[in-house]
Amino acid sequence: RQVHGDIDLLFREATTVNEPFLDLISAVVAGIGSTDGRGGNQIGRTRSGTEEFSGESGERAGIALKRGPIKKPARALQKLVRLYGRDVAMLTDLVRCTVLAEDLRQVEALMATLEARSVVGLAGAANTSDGEEMFRITAIKNRFDESYDDNKSGGYRDLSLSVEVGWVMLDGMVSFERVRDWESLQCQRHICEIQVRLQSQHHEIVNGLHTRYVELRNQYNG
Repeated sequence: RQVHGDIDLLFREATTVNEPFLDLISAVVAGIGSTDGRGGNQIGRTRSGTEEFSGESGERAGIALKRGPIKKPARALQKLVRLYGRDVAMLTDLVRCTVLAEDLRQVEALMATLEARSVVGLAGAANTSDGEEMFRITAIKNRFDESYDDNKSGGYRDLSLSVEVGWVMLDGMVSFERVRDWESLQCQRHICEIQVRLQSQHHEIVNGLHTRYVELRNQYNG
C-alpha cells in the first residue's frame, strides 16, 4: 500500500519520480550484463524505447529494459473499482517498467541484485546489515513458479515486484535516499512496479497473448 490515499497526489508523485526511477532501474539492469555486476553498458534503444545492454566485452547481454509510461488515469480508476474496492492506496503501479530477460538465469540474477539492495516487507527487515539498501520490496507475485496455474492468465507468465523508493528534492532534482534515512530526512515515498518477463514470451505478448490475458482478467474480476 502507498503511504496515503490521495489520488491526485499519487499522480503528481508519479510524474516527479517516473524518469529518475527508470534511470535507477536501468543502472541495476545494466549490471546484470557483466560478471562483476558493474560492467554492463547500454548499447542502444529500439524504436519502441526498449533499452538493450552489453556485457563487459561488448557482446549483447540479452537483457533489456522497457520503460513504461505512467499508468493512464482511466485504467487506474478501472482497477480501483474492479480490484481495490476504491482503496486508492492500493494503486502501486502508476510508475512501472518491464525487464526483458533472455532466460531464467538472468531473472535469478536480477532478483539477487534487487534483494541485495532492498529491505523486505512492512517490518523493514534488511537482507544485509550494511544499511545501504535503496528499495523496500513490498510485494512479489511470481507467475514463473511451477505451482502457478497459467490457465488463469491465458498462458501469461511473469514476475512482478512492488518496490518502494524514498527521495528528497535537491536543487530541483530527485535524490533517492537509503531506506534507513527515510524518516530522518522526511523523504517522500512511492511504490513502483517492476515486471520481469522472458524475451521469448514478450514477443508473444506483443503479438496478442496479452490481449487474451486482459480478456481473462476482466472475466475473473467481473
